[in-house]
Amino acid sequence: MTAVTGALALVLGVSAAAPAPAALALTEAAGVGAPQQMLIESVHASGKVLEIGNDRAQLTGADNQPAAAAIFARGTNGPDLVAQTITAYPVTGKTATYVFANPEGEVLVRNANESAAPRFLSARTVDIAAAAQDPYAQWVAVDAGSGAVYLHNVQPDGQGRTAALDMYDWKTADTSQIQTYDSGTAAVQKWLLRSVIPEVAVFSGRTDLGAIPVLPSERTARYSWGATAALTSISWNMPAPEVWQSEGTVTVSGTGVGLLGETVPVSAQYVVGSLGDAIPATISGHVGITVKQLRMLEPARVERRVSGSSATVSAPVVWDWTGITDAAAAQPGTFTVPAAASSGFSASLVVTIVATEQVNIARGAGIHFGVLFGEGSALNDGNRDRVGFSDWRSGGAANRVTLNRATYFFDQPQQITGAAVFDRGTDAKLNVGTATVQYRNLTGGWVDLPAKNLTWPYTNATPQLELTVDSEPVLATGARVVITTKSTSTWMSLSEFEVYGPASAPSAR
Repeated sequence: MTAVTGALALVLGVSAAAPAPAALALTEAAGVGAPQQMLIESVHASGKVLEIGNDRAQLTGADNQPAAAAIFARGTNGPDLVAQTITAYPVTGKTATYVFANPEGEVLVRNANESAAPRFLSARTVDIAAAAQDPYAQWVAVDAGSGAVYLHNVQPDGQGRTAALDMYDWKTADTSQIQTYDSGTAAVQKWLLRSVIPEVAVFSGRTDLGAIPVLPSERTARYSWGATAALTSISWNMPAPEVWQSEGTVTVSGTGVGLLGETVPVSAQYVVGSLGDAIPATISGHVGITVKQLRMLEPARVERRVSGSSATVSAPVVWDWTGITDAAAAQPGTFTVPAAASSGFSASLVVTIVATEQVNIARGAGIHFGVLFGEGSALNDGNRDRVGFSDWRSGGAANRVTLNRATYFFDQPQQITGAAVFDRGTDAKLNVGTATVQYRNLTGGWVDLPAKNLTWPYTNATPQLELTVDSEPVLATGARVVITTKSTSTWMSLSEFEVYGPASAPSAR
């Protein structure tokens, strides 16, 4: 077996110097190290913990008495959690080996091999120093993977086998007994050692030179099993007033009271200094992008410098686009947008415009396909000679779909400068009589694409449909083609629906 190496703090992920809950009595004894509090949670019964010496435990054994250890739902309030807390005493000179005791000081001990029930456990009132010399009262934490451990009794049984803490009969109901069984890898022998010492994030703030800040009165403790609790009775150890007279960082420590009544350390760090100008923010776009599109990319916050340090503070900003038109993005280059006076500080937004190339934006990311009726969604696979969509349905000519739509929805607004629709190939039905390409505007309405040298609907006078149009640039949240039949003799199909727009050209290598 592989023992969990290092101190119990490594198993729990907490500092050995962390203070214990005030409601729990700690016993210092010879032969053991600094005691720590924990909840021992079952992997097999998530959310349930081992309790020692609970009189409500399942009656068991020859004398029909409450089991020394049993499983119970983890408490949700301080008193219940304190009652479930286990004190772990690391045995001096041994690796990951502990004596476990309940809040009343009763120690978890395996029955002797020569007893009538050597697999069973007892909760004994025994001196911790004596327990640290008794192999039946010692448990070694063995790595079980994924943060769990097996808890093996140090004393082998009468046949030399290792006995492990085990949820007997795989039962998970409250009060179900916990005994020992031959060590294995089953979930009923896996345990999570949950620290009762919570984590509290360090508070970060800033104050002007010479200004003494008001320390936070609210902090949240986060416990290892997922619970959170607002600390009470928060008290700060304020430093001497002169520390706020120098630029730099000041750390203030304090304490609060946690869910279990424990004293919890808290900390706050303040950057002392005046706020200055903002670090320039940047965005980029392609040639032909509109001011409206660029404003969708503008940051809502910037980082302001703090004097006397490398620290920055995030601040909201409003940008002044007055006088900047679409012509600013007509060619590659850069231009700068200042912060509006209402922001209260100086900031700049550097906009970089790069060269573009025309692409089929229907093949890009964030595109979602839909149809009024039909099957197939391969209208943006780049193959113009194979049917990607058709609207056949049973019922013959009387049940043809005489008007249909194929639609792309965009996750982000896109500029459209043209489109193409194809129905060709040996498997095509060649029954598209008219086609109209539309775009979805920013308010969700559908509008005919402002095509150059073409009036909608386009009438298809040839067997195959091969329609390519250029458009005045429009900003769209979707595109669709509306098609109608030539006749009811067959159904309609499409092989490709392409939507063109500008995208940043690849940089030269």
